[in-house]
Amino acid sequence: MIELTGIGASPGIAIGPAHLHHSQLPEVRTYRVDDPAAEVQKLLHSQDRVRNRLTDLQASHGEGSDEAEVIGAHLLLLDDPEFTDEIRDRIESEAVCAEAAVAEVTEESAAMLEALEDEYLAARSADIRDVGQQLLRSVLGLPLETWDKLVEPSVLLASDFFPSETATLPPGMALGLCSKEGSATSHIAVFARGMGLPAVVGVELPTVESGTLIALDGETGSVYIDPDPAVVQNLRKRQEDQQRAQARAADHSHQPARTRDGTLIEVAANIGSDTDAARALKTGADGVGLFRTEFLFLDRTRPISEEEQYEAYRTVLSAFPDQTVVVRTLDIGGDKQVPGVEIGEELNPFLGLRGIRLTLTRPDLMRDQLRALLRAGTEGRLAIMAPMVSGKDEVIAFRTALSEAEQSLRSDGLAFADDYQVGIMIEVPSAALVATRLAPYVDFFSIGTNDLTQYTLAVDRTNREVAARADHFDPAVLRLIKETADAAHDHDRWIGVCGEMAGDPHATPILLGLGVTELSVAIPSVPAIKEQVRHLRMEECQALAARSLEAADAAEVRNLIGDL
Repeated sequence: MIELTGIGASPGIAIGPAHLHHSQLPEVRTYRVDDPAAEVQKLLHSQDRVRNRLTDLQASHGEGSDEAEVIGAHLLLLDDPEFTDEIRDRIESEAVCAEAAVAEVTEESAAMLEALEDEYLAARSADIRDVGQQLLRSVLGLPLETWDKLVEPSVLLASDFFPSETATLPPGMALGLCSKEGSATSHIAVFARGMGLPAVVGVELPTVESGTLIALDGETGSVYIDPDPAVVQNLRKRQEDQQRAQARAADHSHQPARTRDGTLIEVAANIGSDTDAARALKTGADGVGLFRTEFLFLDRTRPISEEEQYEAYRTVLSAFPDQTVVVRTLDIGGDKQVPGVEIGEELNPFLGLRGIRLTLTRPDLMRDQLRALLRAGTEGRLAIMAPMVSGKDEVIAFRTALSEAEQSLRSDGLAFADDYQVGIMIEVPSAALVATRLAPYVDFFSIGTNDLTQYTLAVDRTNREVAARADHFDPAVLRLIKETADAAHDHDRWIGVCGEMAGDPHATPILLGLGVTELSVAIPSVPAIKEQVRHLRMEECQALAARSLEAADAAEVRNLIGDL
C-alpha cells in the first residue's frame, strides 16, 4: 500500500479501479495548403461547433453555477480576437493547414502566460489549452468527447483535467478524481463539488497501472494506492455513514435549523442567477444569502440593461416573498472579468480595482444596477450589499449612490422599495478591524471567508505550493470573525457568513460560537448544514470558539473540533 497526501478539493470517499487519463493536444502534421480560405472556413465551422457544445454544457450545469462561470470564460476566450484571430491570421499569412495554426497559437499563447510565473495567468493558460484542444479535435474531425476508454466506474487519475472534460463525464462512471495539478479553488475542485464527486488535487502520483485499486478521501486529502483491506473496510464504513447522514438531512431540509437549546440559525443559499432560485427552494434554503450578480453580466455581446437586470432580480425576490434575498452588487476585478467593463492591466489585480472600488469609478454601471434592484425590491425582502469594502469612505459612497438611485427613480415616477437593508461584505482585514466604526452605517455584515482568509494569511489559494496554508480555521481569521461579530451585536446588526467556511460542517460550531446568526452555502449543502446546526448546543459552541481563539494555529483548532 502507498499512502499519499494532497489537498482535499471536494468531500466524500471514493474506492475503485484506477483509470489513467491524459489531457493533451492531439498530434498534428504541419503542411502548406493551396486554399487558405478553405482552411479558414474549416476553422470557423469548428468554432461554431465548439461554441454550441460549450453553450449546451453551460446550460446543463445551471445558469449562474460555478461550473457555468468556468464554461462562460471559455466561451469568451473562443471569441477573443487575440486568440482566434491570431489563428486565422496564421492560416492566411503562412498558408498552413488549420490544425497546425490552432496547435501552434494555442501552445504559444499558453506558454507565454506560463512564462510570467503568475498563478492566476498560469490558470488562464490551462483555459487556453482546453479551448485549443477542443478546436483542434473539431478541425481534425475527431469526437469532442474524450471518455471513450472509460468503460467501468473508476477513480480517475490525471496530471490535470480540462474543465470541458470534467463537465462531460459520463453519468455514474466517475467515482472520484485525483490530479497532480490543481488547488482547492481550481476548476477541477469547482466541478467536482458541483457534481458531488470526491476529489483530491496536488498529489505527486507515482506510476500506476490502470485497474489498480485506488481509495481517496476528499475531505482529508488522503490517497491510497492498492490499500490494505483494513483501510478499505474503514473507508467503506465512513462512506456508508456519510450516505445515511445525507439522506437524513434531505428528509428534514425544509424544517428550521434550531440548535438543541433552541437558537434559530438561518441557512440560506448562494445563487448566481434567477434560475437558481427554484433549486434553492427545493433544498429548503431560508432565503438567499448571496446572489452573485456578476453572472448576469457574463456571456454577452453587449452590456446588460437595467430592464434585463430588473426582471432577473424580480424573479428571485418573487420566489422568496417572505425571506430575505441578499444581493451583492457587481463584484469583478481580480480573477473575475466581464465583457464591456474594461479594466486596465494591473500588476496585482487582487489588490487593485475590484469590487466596490471598481463600481464606484463606473457610476453609470452602478446606477443601472441599483435602480434595477430597488425597483425589484417591491416584490420581496431585499438586502443589498457591497463587496470588497475596506473602510468607511466606501460605505458612505455606497449609501450616497443608493440615495441617488432612489432620487432618479422618484423623478421618473417609478415604484421602488424603501424598506430594504444595506450591508457590506467583510473580506478585507481592515474592514473587520474597524467593523465597530462601520456598523452604524449598515444593517448587516456578511463575511466572505475565502478572501478574508487569503488576505489575512497572505496566501494565494490558487498556488499549489502554498494553498494548504489558506486554512479558515487559522486563529488569526477566527479573531477577525469574532471582531466583526462583536461589532454587529453591539450595534444590533445581524451577521452572516457566505464563504466556503459557511458550508464546512466542521466550522459550523465555531461560527455559531463566535456569534454568527446566518450561514449562506452552496445550494446542495443546505440540508447538511441545517442538520449540523440541529446537533449543536450554543453553550458548547461558545466554549469551543473561546478555546479556538486562544489556539496557536489551525491544526490545534481542528483538534479542538475533533474533541467536540
